Amino acid sequence: MSKFRQALLAAAFLIPSTGFAQQIVATDATSIANYFLNEGTEPSIETDNTGDPKIKIDHYGTDFVIYFYGCSDGQNCKSIQFYSGYRTDGGVRLSKINEWNADNRYAFAYISESGNARIEQDLYLGKNGVSSDDFAKIVGVWVRSVKEFEEHIDW
Repeated sequence: MSKFRQALLAAAFLIPSTGFAQQIVATDATSIANYFLNEGTEPSIETDNTGDPKIKIDHYGTDFVIYFYGCSDGQNCKSIQFYSGYRTDGGVRLSKINEWNADNRYAFAYISESGNARIEQDLYLGKNGVSSDDFAKIVGVWVRSVKEFEEHIDW
């Protein structure tokens, strides 16, 4: 191999890879927390009552929690759920929730047993996850859904 080709190959390994987006995976809660940290928010990684990770986030005024599912001893999770709850104490009728669900594709709303409004969006990430660019689009859909839901229930 010529010295020029050796130098070119060595330089290729020194140049940071900017063409590839970081993968967001459920198997590692820090990959999701780091995504939000890089977006300028301060996520808080905690543990839910079953020992699985959960992340609390205030994403530019939209508060929500990300729950992890399909975990093995609190690790190697396969999916996540975006979740936001509203203390409405029965003030939102089921017909209003059903109306919202009929018009929205990605997020799902319901009334809890205690009469409070809830909204969720599930995302299966599997072993390989999604790129940070695709995850940004998913988060955008979620945040828009939350804002539209809050407006719909007069929050």
